[in-house]
Amino acid sequence: MFKQLQSYFPSFKDGFFTTSDNVKIHYIEAGTGEPLILTSGWPTTPCIFAYNLEALAKHYRVIAIETRGTGESEKVTYGYRVSRTAKDVYDMLIALGITKANFIGHSMGCSTLWAFIDLFGQSMINKLILVDQSPWLWSNVAESDESMDLHAGHRGNPYGLYNAFVQSWDVGNTAFTEPEYWPTAWSSIENSTEDSLKVMALEAEYRQQNNYPREALARLLVNHYMTDWRDIIQIISVPTLIITGSYSHAINAQTTEWMHNAIKGSKLIVFGNNEGGNHIMMANSPEKFNREVLNFLTK
Repeated sequence: MFKQLQSYFPSFKDGFFTTSDNVKIHYIEAGTGEPLILTSGWPTTPCIFAYNLEALAKHYRVIAIETRGTGESEKVTYGYRVSRTAKDVYDMLIALGITKANFIGHSMGCSTLWAFIDLFGQSMINKLILVDQSPWLWSNVAESDESMDLHAGHRGNPYGLYNAFVQSWDVGNTAFTEPEYWPTAWSSIENSTEDSLKVMALEAEYRQQNNYPREALARLLVNHYMTDWRDIIQIISVPTLIITGSYSHAINAQTTEWMHNAIKGSKLIVFGNNEGGNHIMMANSPEKFNREVLNFLTK
């Protein structure tokens, strides 16, 4: 395991499995009881849950997967689509003999879980937790502003982002702050706590040590950016918790309400401005995040 992670996850152990398309995928695991699977965003890893996994592993068998091309997973050149990330999760469940689990997705990790539902249905899902992801980041150029706001989309430039990340991580990350590429930008990150800034620094160090394939991951970003999951959200029937931040760059209040209404019986938790309610609220307010997750899973 990444040495710097061990101080955050002392009880966790490494694991690897091989996917159906022959890719070696890394995950970390700790705890006993019902499985709780965590899927991270782009291009993050379990580092993003640095202040959450140990608390959750006291109650569940926690398994956090690293997307192909990230962390210690194999750096292949193929399979960089959201649908394939979902198949990788499915392959992991089969490899570990898991027939049913609870799932938490953050950011693109939600898209992975929506693709999982699209491909494999909901019979393997006990409870579902969706953290801060809109159902469609892009927008049809003919779409009205009102319609676009309902899915937190924007008329950005996904291939501009692709080209920026192909150049370098620094150029790509700068593009995330420019309205031409991502109109809602990453300004909300400015309100992060010291702990969440440590988490982002940990992610950056992990990425640097493992030489992530920028072009391949940029393809995955474009696929994530342009895929519309609204039809899948409307058929979700398992118990679902939606968590978001009041000033997140990734979603807005209209979209959050739409998702909450579309998923019958879902529960909605919004982290406020004084609770670090941006895209990484789990690091800004870990005690509240852990408490809300455990309350939902145990009821």
